[in-house]
Amino acid sequence: MARKAAIIGGGVIGGGWTARFVLNGWDVAVFDPGPAAEANVATMLANARLAVPAVSDVPLPPEGRVSFAATMAEALEGAEYVQESVSERLELKHRVYAQMQQANPDILIGSSTSGFKAEDLQKGAVVPGNIIVAHPFTPVYMLPLLEISASPANTPEIIQRTAAIVTE
Repeated sequence: MARKAAIIGGGVIGGGWTARFVLNGWDVAVFDPGPAAEANVATMLANARLAVPAVSDVPLPPEGRVSFAATMAEALEGAEYVQESVSERLELKHRVYAQMQQANPDILIGSSTSGFKAEDLQKGAVVPGNIIVAHPFTPVYMLPLLEISASPANTPEIIQRTAAIVTE
């Protein structure tokens, strides 16, 4: 059975994360209420399907499946990891984390933020140690580089688990 990730935010970065996970064999549930999300994700996935095999020196695993969830809770159902890629507004991120942790308090949340520290993201969270910065370079599906930024609330196990998941 394929592993499952949830992607919250289906813009360029969220679409890139979707493609990265799908091409590495993960099933992905995307939640983004915006009208262009499905088209954005489809475009990123099409680009990735052309580019990644051309530069890969190993065969890719069978692709995972992409689905679009009607609610955030639906996207999180059965996911072992969630990558948050919403707009760079701290109050929005806090609302999103509260909803995610209400639906699944144990879910590991990586943020694609480029402007906030883990400590900022964790303020007011039910389980602050499960929120960590996992900021990608772009295009996400092509570059296996990312910045993982933690806080004292993140245990070494959470940091290692995040690194293992996002670099597969």
